[in-house]
Amino acid sequence: MRRIQTFLKDFSTKNTILKNFSVLTISNALSQFLAIFTSIKIARALTPINYGTYNLLQLHVSIFVIVASFGLRNIIIRSIAREPKLIKNIFYISAILRAIGFFISIILFFIYFFLHPEYNVLLFSLVLVGILSTILFDLFESVAFGLEKMEFSGIINFLSNLFWLVTILIIPSKQLTLELIFGLFVLFSSLKTFVYFFSIYKKDYIKGFTIVSAEKKQVIEFSKESFPYYYLALLTLLSNQIPLLFLEYRSGVAQIGYFNIASKVLMPINLLLTTALAAVFPNLSRLFVTNHKTFIRNVKLIFMLIAVFGIAGAFGVTLFRKEVVYLLYGEKYVSSSLVLGYQCWYIAIYSVVCLIGTILGAINKQKELGYLSILCTIIQVPILWIGSKYGAQYLSAAFVVSTTIIFIIHLFVVNSYLKNELSFVFYLKIIALFILGYAISILVPVDLNIFYKAITFTVISFLALFFILRKYKNNISKIFIR
Repeated sequence: MRRIQTFLKDFSTKNTILKNFSVLTISNALSQFLAIFTSIKIARALTPINYGTYNLLQLHVSIFVIVASFGLRNIIIRSIAREPKLIKNIFYISAILRAIGFFISIILFFIYFFLHPEYNVLLFSLVLVGILSTILFDLFESVAFGLEKMEFSGIINFLSNLFWLVTILIIPSKQLTLELIFGLFVLFSSLKTFVYFFSIYKKDYIKGFTIVSAEKKQVIEFSKESFPYYYLALLTLLSNQIPLLFLEYRSGVAQIGYFNIASKVLMPINLLLTTALAAVFPNLSRLFVTNHKTFIRNVKLIFMLIAVFGIAGAFGVTLFRKEVVYLLYGEKYVSSSLVLGYQCWYIAIYSVVCLIGTILGAINKQKELGYLSILCTIIQVPILWIGSKYGAQYLSAAFVVSTTIIFIIHLFVVNSYLKNELSFVFYLKIIALFILGYAISILVPVDLNIFYKAITFTVISFLALFFILRKYKNNISKIFIR
């Protein structure tokens, strides 16, 4: 018993990284599942047009929060982690820059709303409150992360999503209007921010905070450090979220609803792949310096695992796309089933692109990764603009096409930095697996009996698993070798 108590004490005090990673991973996973159930109730209660408007409102919040962020998050975390004694000064400088960013985002949002008003003044005001509360939440969270106190985020986010789901479930569907739903969303967002503030204030992290002196030079230096992160965030915004504005502008607000139905269903898969990449990054970074041969071996294995599991997930979702949408969201959203099929293949391909980005970061090529992001954004945006003209289905297909192009570009780039240590045949195998999996999943008739679909999925999954275990079983256990 004493040994168990000692182990738990050591875990909580010495294994900070492991504890934080576990808390965030578990809470994020639970929050994502709660969000899916919440979206199901909201989508069933609203018409496709109103559900699309609800997603558009959330999109406006997220876009203008990024505009107001100035890329400060990582700089705040890093600065506090290195100099905890300067936390109040860092907090004050960050608050100044966030206030400037909020002011700029308000001006831009006013201009956008004046030129293209999609909803009433009440919803416009709620968006402003949502932007402010999210900016402040991110500021408080950055302070806590800098002090490695990540349990606040895990607990607060989970409880917020839980209460948000319970509230939506207990309100009768007939009373759920667009204004009420988005008003409750903003209310919970604001409450979450207040709770976070008092959590770190009570712990004396910013207690006694006053307007401390901050030289103009410090503020400018802080903003300069954050600029690389800012332009990367804006590039991501251009390639991931702005296309939804294209969709609303060119095809109507209901198409955003259809598009986001698929996004909500795929959130757990996206989270799983993101967590996997975060887990392998330290291993690859260390092995690149200490054991290059093992580094190459692990890169090949992770490449194959991410590709095969991504293909398997995309294949399964595409095969049962109609049944999944009908079961979760009802008959009025069945037309978005092909949207779901395209988006799951986009995520499968994009996960390999992200893996290549992780590899480039592990070999200290982050500057080159930034240049690559600029090039890929220039390629992607026109394709997404064209696809948005024809609705959610074609925008989703445009994501697949544009991501395939940047996937091939990433392969050439990572191959040049790894000095051709991964053979050309290996890359061809990865590409061939994607083409084969996509072709089979699309060729299977959507109205095929579910029994035959299940047999097809089981047989192909078994063959894929057999292939992985036969070829890589000796290396899988060594992927986290120290």
